[in-house]
Amino acid sequence: MPAVVRGGRRQAAPASKASPRNAPSRARGGRKAEAGKFALIGGVAMPNELTAWLGLVGAAGLMAVFLLTGGRAETLRSGVVSFTDARIASIGINLQNVRLQGVSDVAREDIRKALRFERGQPLALMDLNKVKTDVESVGWVKSAVVRRQLPDQLIITVTERPRLAVWQYQNKTYVIDDTGKVIPEARSGNFIDLPLVVGEEANATSADILRLMQARPELMSKVWALVRVDTRRWDIRLKNNTIIKLPALDQDEALNRLDVLISQQRVLDQGLAVIDLRDPNALVVKPFETVPVS
Repeated sequence: MPAVVRGGRRQAAPASKASPRNAPSRARGGRKAEAGKFALIGGVAMPNELTAWLGLVGAAGLMAVFLLTGGRAETLRSGVVSFTDARIASIGINLQNVRLQGVSDVAREDIRKALRFERGQPLALMDLNKVKTDVESVGWVKSAVVRRQLPDQLIITVTERPRLAVWQYQNKTYVIDDTGKVIPEARSGNFIDLPLVVGEEANATSADILRLMQARPELMSKVWALVRVDTRRWDIRLKNNTIIKLPALDQDEALNRLDVLISQQRVLDQGLAVIDLRDPNALVVKPFETVPVS
């Protein structure tokens, strides 16, 4: 820069101040700190290389949302996920633990047997849809949700089928769910507290009658079995051998009549072999036969 002349005298141009950005950096403690090999994410130590790839996935996902629509966005998303899964696998993240959630003790072992994979295989390359299908093939299971949890865990959340009753048919017994479907892995002898339903099609039609009976806990406590008659109506067989005959239709109304008879006349304590409620306008009863003493 040329000299500046002021008042007849030549003065040197002022020296420019060095920019802080151009100043040489100084390492603290006399040396540059070495970067760590791991980052802490959600309380879990993750390799820095993996952390970088996960960040790349997030950025690519945002770009897909803002820049693409329809099938093009889905194509990009699938490509990013496939690329990332392969990258995670190459880093060496392998399955070490499987956690089952929502599983009862009686179902746990059968569900574990259905899991067709081994510890140590690459977590990112596992087919979660296949795992879901395998788990849902077990009779105990109504539905399943499968997800990875880094660094090395698979979480399977199970919704089990409600166990409704034990169904007796053709001298065999089965445990059924609330849709009447048989749970093949369940042993009926382990569920003696479930109500017993008997007869052809009793499994498929028991949910409604059991709902009506369970609304009457005092009566239900006296029941030995609900027997399907001619695939069209129910007999209630009590533990004292009394048989209550229900109509094919309007079963709730018939049970309401029975509630009144129990409350006002204690009809269940009268030694009756049969209480016939099939006729809405009449009550037919039959006492137990007595054997004459000779």
